[in-house]
Amino acid sequence: MADLVIADKRAPSSEQGQPVNWQASDQSLLDATLAATPAQRLAWLEEALRLAYATGALKPRRFLSKEEWDAMGSSSQ
Repeated sequence: MADLVIADKRAPSSEQGQPVNWQASDQSLLDATLAATPAQRLAWLEEALRLAYATGALKPRRFLSKEEWDAMGSSSQ
């Protein structure tokens, strides 16, 4: 019974560390982003690209040949 009383006095974890305003929320996002490892950032990017392709937001691209690439560069001059 004593454990139940202690549990009732604790704040729910969803209330801990919640930002008070938008600026604090932006700072929290920045902190989380900077704390991510390169592997975590790459995993996020890969997942975002999968989602973009799956929803049609991005269309698959084909590789350009060297000739096509060179032709693109010379047409802008």
